[in-house]
Amino acid sequence: MIVITGQIFTDRETYPALIARLRELVEPSRAEEGCIFYHMAEEDPENGVILAAEAWESEEALNRHLSLPAIAKLLSDFEGKFRNDVNIHQVSSTRKM
Repeated sequence: MIVITGQIFTDRETYPALIARLRELVEPSRAEEGCIFYHMAEEDPENGVILAAEAWESEEALNRHLSLPAIAKLLSDFEGKFRNDVNIHQVSSTRKM
């Protein structure tokens, strides 16, 4: 399993449009084959910080997601308007707590 956690940083002016577009991707992303979970949440709107957390069954599933036209369009539309501070974790097993 591939788990991605982190933050997306943008400016206050870009924040509303970026969070709206990210939210549009949530349900379609969750429906993708190999998606375990996919969340985008407001962390600090005043400072333009979005919380991202997602998990994929495999690197192949993640790569399929990242190659979708909707992801390319998001990156193109907001090019230079945000930066990510994400961590990618390879998880070999899971345990319920």
